[in-house]
Amino acid sequence: MNSAALIAVVCVISLTPCVQTAGSQIPITPPARTVGPLADSLRAFALRMGDLLRNRDAKGTLALYGDPSHFVHVENGNVIPWAQLSAMMTSYFATAKSIALSVIGEPGVMILDRNNAVVYVAHRFDANEGRPAHEGVWTGVLHRFPHGWKIVHSHSSDRSDQR
Repeated sequence: MNSAALIAVVCVISLTPCVQTAGSQIPITPPARTVGPLADSLRAFALRMGDLLRNRDAKGTLALYGDPSHFVHVENGNVIPWAQLSAMMTSYFATAKSIALSVIGEPGVMILDRNNAVVYVAHRFDANEGRPAHEGVWTGVLHRFPHGWKIVHSHSSDRSDQR
């Protein structure tokens, strides 16, 4: 066996455990459901946000967000600062005839501590006004202020087509 072939075989053998390790890190069961009054209040927050979106209530939806000077939303890898996100929402809500949004399953909750949590929601938007249907996941980092929970960072991404 020449030295180039030997090096190739050694590389393949040494990389094989990395490939197996990466696959083994994919969770095969969903995390346990977080329970209790705090988790319930966070689920209610997420469901209320869905109601506000469906009702095209820009003022109510924007009121769910915390300090806009430090807020950023990331959508499919694109950073959207607060000024742009709030302008997009306000404009879309003013012109859309309806928002066909549904929550898939139950919002997930991860409590970090008494005043900080992560909420994630699988959702579907039906085709509407020339926009194609799509499914995705929205994740919000929430902080509890004296006047209630507020979104301090959010991320959304479309699910890839599994067909």
